[in-house]
Amino acid sequence: MAAQDVEQFGGVLEPGTAGLTDALSADGDVLERTVRCIVRSAASVPGADHVGFALAPRGILDPRPTDDPVAADLDAAQTAAGEGPGVEAAAGAGIVAVPELAAVPRWARLAEAAARHDVRGVLALALTAHDGVLGVLTLYSRSVIGPRGRAVAEALGGQATVALFGAQRIAGLARAVTSRDVIGRAKGILMQRDGVDDDTAFAMLVEASQTTNIKLVDVALWLVEQAAADAATAAAPDRVMPPNRQRSGRGEPRR
Repeated sequence: MAAQDVEQFGGVLEPGTAGLTDALSADGDVLERTVRCIVRSAASVPGADHVGFALAPRGILDPRPTDDPVAADLDAAQTAAGEGPGVEAAAGAGIVAVPELAAVPRWARLAEAAARHDVRGVLALALTAHDGVLGVLTLYSRSVIGPRGRAVAEALGGQATVALFGAQRIAGLARAVTSRDVIGRAKGILMQRDGVDDDTAFAMLVEASQTTNIKLVDVALWLVEQAAADAATAAAPDRVMPPNRQRSGRGEPRR
């Protein structure tokens, strides 16, 4: 991007950068927050009328929920057909610019869906880190996304890649901590219930996982939830007593 373009579109890039940075430090689902910030920032790209976003695990598009029904419909059309600019971007093309969808015969189904929404042009941008494509940002236009719009989208794509990579790492760490905590609680339940040691309790969980073909953490979660339900059932009579059985703090019936 030329220096004058950076200056001209600084109002687009700077708020976008701040929003993406804030998402990484916010409470809640950091990955979904980051995706929403990326989409909001991309909506300011010159020429972009609708913005879709999909994660791309193993190169397969996984469209994220959006408040834009047009983007949602066109993202779904690409996913269902298994073809389109976003699919090619995820497969290794990196960035795919299509001024006129109707002029691309191999994407006839997408072009038909786009025509219903008066969408002509598409710019699909893969967010790629060292270990592969993290996601695909797809900009849909009722006209054409020109060179300046593409330059802004590419600059934003670099920022979005960093933010998305960080968000996925944070989300992964959060899942790992949660899984470890759940497995630890499940082992404690088995140790107390069956009088076994830590290693034996873990071996019991592993055996149950292998026997049922269910992930270890899901077996542990089931056990924890079942133990909580059993405890709640056992405690229910003590929590709710008929009025004539309630007692005062001194242990005598209330008058």
